[in-house]
Amino acid sequence: MNLFNELKRRNVFRVGIAYAVVAWLVMQFADVVLNNITAPGWVFQAIMLLLAIGFPIVLVFAWAFEMTPEGLKKEKDVDRNRSIAPRTGRKLDRAIIVFLTLALAYFAYDKFVNGAPGEASGKAAQTLAGNDTAAENQARSQDDKSVAVLPFAFRSANEEDQFFAEGMHDDLLTQLAKIGSLKVISRTSVLEYKDTTKKIPEIAAELGVSTIVEGGVQRSGSRIRFNAQLIDAKTDEHLWAETYNRELTAENLFDIQAEIARAIATALQATLSPEEEASIDRALTNNLEAWESYQRAISMSKKQDVGSMKTGLIEINRALRLDPDFAAAWSLKAILLLQQYWYYDTDPATRDAAWDAIQSGRAIDPTLPELDIAEGYYYYWGYRDYAKALPFMQRASAALPNNARVHQARAYVLRRMGDWENALAAMRQAGELDPRSNTSSSDLGETLTFLHRFKEAEQAFTAAQVIERDDQSTLSYIALLHLQESGDINSYSHLSHLASAVNADVQLDSWQSSLYLDDFEAALQDVVDWQEGFLDTKDFLVTRPMLTGLTHLYAGQIESARPLLLDARQEFETLLQENPGSYPVYRSLCFITGGLGELADTQKYCQQALQTAPKDAFLESYFKFDAAAGLALAGDVQGSIELLQTMLDGGVGPTIYPIMYHPAFDGIRSDPVFTEFMKQNAPEEQ
Repeated sequence: MNLFNELKRRNVFRVGIAYAVVAWLVMQFADVVLNNITAPGWVFQAIMLLLAIGFPIVLVFAWAFEMTPEGLKKEKDVDRNRSIAPRTGRKLDRAIIVFLTLALAYFAYDKFVNGAPGEASGKAAQTLAGNDTAAENQARSQDDKSVAVLPFAFRSANEEDQFFAEGMHDDLLTQLAKIGSLKVISRTSVLEYKDTTKKIPEIAAELGVSTIVEGGVQRSGSRIRFNAQLIDAKTDEHLWAETYNRELTAENLFDIQAEIARAIATALQATLSPEEEASIDRALTNNLEAWESYQRAISMSKKQDVGSMKTGLIEINRALRLDPDFAAAWSLKAILLLQQYWYYDTDPATRDAAWDAIQSGRAIDPTLPELDIAEGYYYYWGYRDYAKALPFMQRASAALPNNARVHQARAYVLRRMGDWENALAAMRQAGELDPRSNTSSSDLGETLTFLHRFKEAEQAFTAAQVIERDDQSTLSYIALLHLQESGDINSYSHLSHLASAVNADVQLDSWQSSLYLDDFEAALQDVVDWQEGFLDTKDFLVTRPMLTGLTHLYAGQIESARPLLLDARQEFETLLQENPGSYPVYRSLCFITGGLGELADTQKYCQQALQTAPKDAFLESYFKFDAAAGLALAGDVQGSIELLQTMLDGGVGPTIYPIMYHPAFDGIRSDPVFTEFMKQNAPEEQ
């Protein structure tokens, strides 16, 4: 009891209480300031540590020293009769009351005005400054319901923390993509604004939105701190802001994203349907490690190289081991397998494994939109059955109306079906949601080129090159534009060679462009330069002996060409026995037997190539062109002309210029029937 009384007399309790209250206020002030300047997380942690260390030191000083009229003295040196400790205690009481009043005022403001940490604010549609009234919010039009979420700041040098912030950013965009009454810019287009110095109005103008979301993530041990604010691009005022302090769990991550999505919708006066509400509240997994592996797999799925696909499958399999009930992970596994099947692995077992993954996901959550995307790709990439793929892509795009990649996938399916106007509309819709990505404009230009709408195609390519000037896929499409529109084979050759690393189809174009220029040495070098993995395309199997033999044949070097073509014929007929009914093999044999002058076999293989080719409006004209070239090599003038005329009448794909320059037709150019055909289809003079 004596110790207690002595502690009380020396004001140790009062000093401790005052220090604790002041320390709490200091931390709140530091938290606000550090969030606004996006300081690293360790700065706040250092302040907390210093305050914690200071607490026992202050208590020791209160015990050992006393404030006197002459200044600070050791307590043992102070005469008890002259001590002013009671007066100092009364001053400390008043100070404590003041500090407690400030603390309670801040707590009340944070709780009832600005919203408690971790809870959605009840004033989400108001600005922090109080300038944006409810009437002004009500006046926001449908056109104003557009938002771009900038990459989140992360206050850590740890690469894993950076990845964590990117995963949260991607997930929030996925949530917002479900709200049909909003326009939400895709992740691809906002990535360039990471660490940007551009002002909010400038960013909004470039992205075509009226509001911007900024946020920051801080991960510290078992806790996560996340702050976000919605900013009006015109006034630079806050429409909504919130800070979330939570335990770091998968459930809390999904809760935060759902609360933010709902708060943004409220601030923008957007209406959520019951289905959208339910979708936003859906938690994908309760396992944080599984979520992290899922996010890594997502980043890999956006690339198309073999290594990324394999890494993505490793990550998604890990996610499913950690949480077998992770339906979205089953969907992503299916997509990765189908990607693999489409681009480089034609083993049906890969396609079947994708179907098993889809069914596993359906058993868990049959209405998950991501599973519709996967099943759409199953029929698209797995079977090239576009009619079956379309309903799934349409359902997915309805459930995820702000997902640019889903609209682009739907456009690809529509294009393969020959539904040109709806395909173009879907591409334009994807472009509106992803304005800083050149892919939508580039694909739009490619499609318009196929439809012979060359002026529109030029405009699309110009837009694509404003974003990324030297993108190789765009260059390859522009190469085709120059060939098909005006027969500019020099530009076609130059751009095709610049873009030859894109894929096997473009490498075939570069070889073909050398042939169009009668530069047979360059064509032979093109074949030599190719890597082994680039010699097979999905629709046309080719080998070096085959292409070398055809190059010698086109150059008039029959003796050099014949043994190569005979070897190629034997190889492909053996391959046909192993893969009966394979249209890419028939397509190659159509050329090879044509080059050997074997008319009956050429007619057989060319016809079989056309009969077994997939029903693909986007490629059908090229199937006809190649069959016509094979027949021309064998001397079947009439058969070749009939296919070429049908192709030209269709108004899609090759124009008259490839026929003018392809050496496969050189052997029949002097034939009167072919001469008349070329005359009737000659291009109009510019």
